[in-house]
Amino acid sequence: MQLEAQLRLCQSCIWCCKSGLRLLSQSSAHRKAVNYYELLGVKSDATLEEIKNAFFDKSKKLHPDSDPSNPALHSQFVELNEAYRVLSKDLSRKEYDIKIQPPYSGSQAFSSASSHTSYRASTYTQDNAHYWEQFRQSQTPGMTAEEQQKRKARNFRLVAYCIITMMLSIGAHAVFFKKLEEVHTNFMDEKDRVITGIYNEAKERARVNGFKKQTEILRQKHAEFLEKYKLRNDGEDK
Repeated sequence: MQLEAQLRLCQSCIWCCKSGLRLLSQSSAHRKAVNYYELLGVKSDATLEEIKNAFFDKSKKLHPDSDPSNPALHSQFVELNEAYRVLSKDLSRKEYDIKIQPPYSGSQAFSSASSHTSYRASTYTQDNAHYWEQFRQSQTPGMTAEEQQKRKARNFRLVAYCIITMMLSIGAHAVFFKKLEEVHTNFMDEKDRVITGIYNEAKERARVNGFKKQTEILRQKHAEFLEKYKLRNDGEDK
């Protein structure tokens, strides 16, 4: 009985392993089978307009509202949107094309990455050149040599006027600040003079008042002394 139970346990373990491997192979096969170009029904060299048209046609058929009884439409519609999101942009489409290419050696990968980098750099250079070319074309649209000379002379005069205006503005500001400094200095001198006069006047008044007060105190003490002396003399005479 024990041997039979062990055999059944081994058989169940083998069956579980086979089921797991089958599910894993099915999921990997499903991932390999999903191709965004095939999902949209277009070729790998399809234009953006063809991709858009294919997406609109497919989205009408795979929209979940078209058949609510079919639950598989939702996942298919999500995959369709993801495929359009990747293939509708140049950078993500290039990355996806590189991803779905068959495996190759490291040197080929390096050359592919280098070509991709050089392509982006050349695209940026072309865009930059096109940007500045627009300005050059807009500056001289069919102008004659005489008109170009007149335009240069007008621009030179404009620059000269700007420089003269700037210099006059700097000179006016310098004169203004100098005048303001003189006014401030005169105001501070007048303020110091007034304060000094008030101080001297207060000092003189305090000196006079102090002299008067001292005189009054001396007179009072002298009167008290005379009063005491008189009383003493009167007492001795009696």
